[in-house]
Amino acid sequence: MGQLSSSETKDDSLKHAYSEAELRALFQARAASLLSKGEIAAVASRVNMKDTDEADAVLTLTDLAALLNLSQADDNSTRVTKDNPTEEHEGEEDVTNPEGHSVRSEKSHLDAVVAVLYRSFTILGRLPFLSNSISKREQLTMRQFVLALAVHLGGVAKVWPEFDYLKILFISLALIPSNNSQQETDEKAAEYSKDSKSPTASAQDDKEFTLQGPQRPRRPQQKNTTGQDYEAKYSVELNLVSHETTEPIRFASRRIKWESFMPLCNYDGIDVTKLSVSSNDLLQLFILLLMAHSIPSQSHTIMQRQMWHLISQTWTSFEAVAYSLLRYIDLEIAPANRTGVSVSYEAYKHGMENAMSGMVEESFRKFVKTSLLLSSVGSLGHNDQLKSIVKDVPSKAFNSTRLVNEATISLLSLFAEGLNADVKITPQNMVELYNGAQSGFSIRSLELKIFKWQAPTILLVSGKRLRNKTILKNRRYQQFDLEYPRHFRSSEDPKKSWQSDNDKITYAVFVRQPWRNSNKTNFGDEESTIMCLLPRFDIFKSKRGQVLAGRLIYFNNQGMGIGFGNEQPVNKNNTRRHLPGSVSLTIEANLEFGIFRHIVNAGANTPRFFETSSQDTVRDQDYEDRFMITDLEVWGVGSTKELDEQRKQWEWEEKQAQARQGVNLRNLGEERAFLEMAGLVGNQGSGGSV
Repeated sequence: MGQLSSSETKDDSLKHAYSEAELRALFQARAASLLSKGEIAAVASRVNMKDTDEADAVLTLTDLAALLNLSQADDNSTRVTKDNPTEEHEGEEDVTNPEGHSVRSEKSHLDAVVAVLYRSFTILGRLPFLSNSISKREQLTMRQFVLALAVHLGGVAKVWPEFDYLKILFISLALIPSNNSQQETDEKAAEYSKDSKSPTASAQDDKEFTLQGPQRPRRPQQKNTTGQDYEAKYSVELNLVSHETTEPIRFASRRIKWESFMPLCNYDGIDVTKLSVSSNDLLQLFILLLMAHSIPSQSHTIMQRQMWHLISQTWTSFEAVAYSLLRYIDLEIAPANRTGVSVSYEAYKHGMENAMSGMVEESFRKFVKTSLLLSSVGSLGHNDQLKSIVKDVPSKAFNSTRLVNEATISLLSLFAEGLNADVKITPQNMVELYNGAQSGFSIRSLELKIFKWQAPTILLVSGKRLRNKTILKNRRYQQFDLEYPRHFRSSEDPKKSWQSDNDKITYAVFVRQPWRNSNKTNFGDEESTIMCLLPRFDIFKSKRGQVLAGRLIYFNNQGMGIGFGNEQPVNKNNTRRHLPGSVSLTIEANLEFGIFRHIVNAGANTPRFFETSSQDTVRDQDYEDRFMITDLEVWGVGSTKELDEQRKQWEWEEKQAQARQGVNLRNLGEERAFLEMAGLVGNQGSGGSV
């Protein structure tokens, strides 16, 4: 590559003109340097790369699956090649190319997930230039893969102050191929070149340096107004950290002030409000991340084994809860229309921030690190040593029920994390206390099973939406209806457009305090929370304030059942009447019927113990879910001692893996070229830190 000139500015910084291809290579090198030595070595141990030129080699779907341990092939090592990039994709074009969001029906569930990840990683690998037209044949390279890892592991945030993980993830899922010409790209790039000097200008008094190392192909030369060839340049600021006239690419990448580089600051001018993501793509991603989220941090080998168990045995269960999450984002999404509905950025952002908190970023990071570190430990032959040093933490077998399985627990843990309390919900610390299908549906049986438990509990109740036949003919329901005050007039149809007669309805309630008889006085604290699991995800947190403390829950064994968000029911002088709150869940005394009420425009005297929904469509609507109970279970949330032991084991193993990888950097063979690409070894390598 020829020499490029730069000029010193008044604020003691330098400016330099680079082409898009050069800046992309520089940012990829900078991103690689932000990964730790262990993370880079973990990838290197899976990639047999003979020289740094192969850093631009194409990865196939199979390669990506192997790198992320999403394939069960005997040999999970990946051999990158610079052959025809379409060779291994022949017959898979509709999956590997980012032409749209659908996948072939005959592909397995896992193949669909890998296809979504492949396209997303390819887009992330284009940073910092995202708005350029995307070729329908563009495929993922090893260098792009490493950049995508730096995004998901959070490394790029060190040089990108405006970094918003959820935003960049949305962009990577939303961008689709375009047939736009390159002319728009060059016109936009030219705007950044106003302060830069021509690459042919004299530079006797300016710093000059030549970029060394692998380079991406330069885009075609364009014609300026005089008919001369040129390539649009970007003017970037440099840090005054070196006086060398020539610098390796890894050092040059550190000199650039990426924090002031406009395509990073403004996401290359992309207007995310004009983008949308396929609900089917989000579904695939949610399934994978919910699985990762459900696995507690422990031995990487055990975590990967559990991940494969979930993928092979529980996919349908996780798909159901993933749909529930999707319906929080957009209530119109259903299995029948999942490929035809797109999600806007506004709906995506609202759903991610209000329902999923940091789950997506945390789970993606856990998934990637577990996959890479497992492969690294195995490839270095230390599994036997690890087993001899670290004792397996004994864990009780988890037996799923009709309401609680690994997928349900993953969803339950979402709202537990949002409580800001020291409560962890995992299969390892969930204890079944009461199961109506086994112990019988009676409030006496329920009382005997749960009252001795002196730790937090979760009550789950599920059933089928009441149909007109039951409402008109079931005498037990009619008696309950007489005791439960109506909100909707008899002439109104209370059912909303998003409610279906075929809905399966499931609610869960987190109760921090021990259960007790409360025939006169309610109990419950500010951490009490109602959550809807099916047919859509929603959370109803308790209102804060001393006035409401201890008044959220009653357990009445004198014929009035169980209530959450209600006042104590009236039961005297032959008068029986429920006093439901504006947001409340009421279970009648025979455990046969339940009513969830959500009244935004309630009267002044109506109790208000729980917040209304934060879901966009529902939060301003008055509605009820009336259902016939088919299942009722109560689970205790046990001690976190076992989880602490697992966490300590996981931390120990991670430190050992990182240490071994650092030692083995000097002993790597073909992988050494990969580390040289990242600037971790070789001439004047300085490691993987900022």
